[in-house]
Amino acid sequence: MLSCEWAQTLTRYDCKPVRGIRGELGLRIGTPFSLPDDAAITLYIIEAGDGHLVISDNGDTFAHLSALGLDLNHHSKSRVLRDIVKAQGVTLGDEGDFKLLTQKKNAPWNFARSITALLAVAQWAREQMSEAPIGHDLIAEAEPYILARNPTVQIKRRVHVRGASMVDHIFDFGHGSDVIDIISPSPQATGGAMRKVGDVLNGPFADTYLPLIIVDDRTEPRKAENEIGILASLVRTQSFSSLVMPRH
Repeated sequence: MLSCEWAQTLTRYDCKPVRGIRGELGLRIGTPFSLPDDAAITLYIIEAGDGHLVISDNGDTFAHLSALGLDLNHHSKSRVLRDIVKAQGVTLGDEGDFKLLTQKKNAPWNFARSITALLAVAQWAREQMSEAPIGHDLIAEAEPYILARNPTVQIKRRVHVRGASMVDHIFDFGHGSDVIDIISPSPQATGGAMRKVGDVLNGPFADTYLPLIIVDDRTEPRKAENEIGILASLVRTQSFSSLVMPRH
């Protein structure tokens, strides 16, 4: 049965029980992301029978963007939107709803993919409106994917770990024994991560925590590859693209 307690295996975002149009159980999940008019991106999870769930925005995204003056009913634009979300397994329904059908056991991963799809739609809309694209909140965007690696393990934000210098270092996430930072592909970010990790690996909690650095490679893949190569000499490292790569 769907409940906000169960939803903790997907996300720590705000959750509220709802009912579908046919009375089926569902959840309303508010995310920290927004559309160009600052309307929050919200997802709904509804039971679909046979161990399946539908993850949908209930048509909210399409309605908000249409209200902003984007003619999304034009065939060319709706085709573009379908192509944008297709990579994440999301479809655009006839009623303007972005949705994804998933087995319940795969819900954590597909919930994260649904967020990625709607973020891509929001970014496209800003470009159509000639607005300067805004940077994603990397930490918030990564969170559901990190949790999806093992939904049974608790995830924490801003984990403090003391290093050999007796300085408390803050990592973006703790997930089991992993302490994780999400960084941009820059020498400054790499240098800071290496100093932090080096201090922790030589500190009193070296046997307790396993650092992991995730580098955002989506806009500058070659630059990210260089920074990953540098970091890999000291610490476990992966690209953001590999973090969000479909597993099913």
